[in-house]
Amino acid sequence: MACSDTYQRMEQRMEFSFECQFLEFVRHDGKLKYIRLKVLSEEMQVKLPKFMRATIGLSLQPGELIQVTGIGKFDRAVQTFKLKATQIVPLRDRILQTESKTSSESSACIDQSLATQPNVNSKSKPKSRSKVKVLVCQKSGCMKRGGRGLCEVLGQMLYERGLDHQVAIERTGCLKTCSSAPNVVITPGNHRYTNVHSKVLPQIVDAIAQILTEDLMLGSIDHSGS
Repeated sequence: MACSDTYQRMEQRMEFSFECQFLEFVRHDGKLKYIRLKVLSEEMQVKLPKFMRATIGLSLQPGELIQVTGIGKFDRAVQTFKLKATQIVPLRDRILQTESKTSSESSACIDQSLATQPNVNSKSKPKSRSKVKVLVCQKSGCMKRGGRGLCEVLGQMLYERGLDHQVAIERTGCLKTCSSAPNVVITPGNHRYTNVHSKVLPQIVDAIAQILTEDLMLGSIDHSGS
């Protein structure tokens, strides 16, 4: 009875999160399914969820430091934990975000200092503060043609590019082009994408990045993450 209770406890899932070095992708039957990692002096293999497999190869390079979060389950047959990732974050993104935050705080201090000085020659112009929106159709036609899971994959790609805090993904009703489903629309600009699949998503992310860059110059989009 005691042994049975022990095994039941061991079979319970555990959550994990660690910083490690990415070594390589591992394929089974020609399909990308795992990544091999090095934690301290030990190597291990972590399974990738299906929604992540289509995009993860676009962002990771061997030797890169990453943070992996996921769930592990004890396998009695091999007497070890099998690990499955739920999120993978390149640490370079975290460093860049930290540097960006520090730079923003410094700029805020300078702006506050300048604001205390009177300037009779300038007139302040209010800026509209809005995020880029990605509208993803969730009607049955789009869902049946591959639209299911697009929000999750797109969200992961934006996170890996450090754009997630500037973009809002919205699940919508019919976008009126059912014959070319799945459909995605980016605003502002009403950029429409049809027949969207995993190979098209990097192009959509690039388009979003370009919109953000152009609007940053015009000062029309809020890049503070608030």
